[in-house]
Amino acid sequence: MSAGRGRRTGIILILLVIVILVVGIGVLFLLQGTLGGGTAAAEPTPAPPTPPPTVNIIIASRDIPRGAQLSVQDVTIMAWPVLADAPPPLGSLILTGDEGSAGLEQVDKRIARVDILNGQPVLDFMLTPGTDPAGIGDTGSDAALLIPSGQVAYAIPINRFAAVAYAVREGDHVDLMMSFRFVDVDEDFQTILPNEGLLLTDQPDLLGAGLQSFQYDLGREEDGPFGTTLLVLPTTNDTSEPRQRPRQATQMVIDNAMVLRVGTWPLSGLNEPIVVTPAPPPTASADQGQEGDQAPPTATPIPVPDVVTLTMSRQDALVLKYALETGAKIDLALRSALDDDVNDIVTDTVTLQYIIDFYNVAIPPKLPIAQDPRIDLGPDNSLPGFGGATPVAP
Repeated sequence: MSAGRGRRTGIILILLVIVILVVGIGVLFLLQGTLGGGTAAAEPTPAPPTPPPTVNIIIASRDIPRGAQLSVQDVTIMAWPVLADAPPPLGSLILTGDEGSAGLEQVDKRIARVDILNGQPVLDFMLTPGTDPAGIGDTGSDAALLIPSGQVAYAIPINRFAAVAYAVREGDHVDLMMSFRFVDVDEDFQTILPNEGLLLTDQPDLLGAGLQSFQYDLGREEDGPFGTTLLVLPTTNDTSEPRQRPRQATQMVIDNAMVLRVGTWPLSGLNEPIVVTPAPPPTASADQGQEGDQAPPTATPIPVPDVVTLTMSRQDALVLKYALETGAKIDLALRSALDDDVNDIVTDTVTLQYIIDFYNVAIPPKLPIAQDPRIDLGPDNSLPGFGGATPVAP
């Protein structure tokens, strides 16, 4: 009996120990959960960023072709964020929401002066001031819309060398290099030196000899052989006029001009009012029709451009006009697209002396022999730049 009672007591004690362990483990997990929750609750929750203020502007709800008359169904409203470095586009049509202020009807019955893409902000200068199609002539040319504010457009002639082998395109930025050829002139006559003199005298013996009308070139005196004196005169060209060798200087005069157009502007719309067109019809799918029904397209020859229109400051335009009218040689240098915002480039004027000094060019000595034919003669044995040089084709 006592042995059975002892076994029961041992079982009870084992069960009691198991219960105490289970309760202890539960209390431990409960305490960990409570402490962990308190730590998480103590961390502050970051506040959401404050969105920037917005302004409502009008944008196109479809592609609007040039000449189309707009209605309120062609546009919609977009909330444009107002940021210091990204303000709404200049000329945006803004809806303030104030009572009596203009809404979408700002575009109603006005005519598009340019193509407007779906989702593009509709700017005031893109539309005619009124509803009359003929009134578009009062707003100027489309080219004026492309000129940056504060600048002007100016056109210059080009050939394939001056236009970087015709690599320049609309939107490129170029520098203008100019070469000037300088000569010495008489300050009063503004004629190329040396002057020509006329001997005037009232001595009868000289008059009888006809020396009154004796004409000679002014030169310089040098000692001649056997105690004589020589009057050294400049060499003359085929017209028996003194020839002075011009001194050339080359410099980058205008930097960062933008190419507005390569070639001549079209004259199709000259003095013609813009034509109001309906909305463009939906385009046919590519699988409609058979290839055999269409004739192969003919290649349209592209005319070689002989003029380029550039935008620049007004002062640079005056410099360019002066250089053109005084016969300067002008070439374009195409800029990298990464340098469009680089201005006020400073360069050194290049002359013969600059090349000799900077590149350490050795001046050849005078020798008793020479090359034949002469290296300064052109294809027709004429001196280049003096009436016999072969012109370079554009």
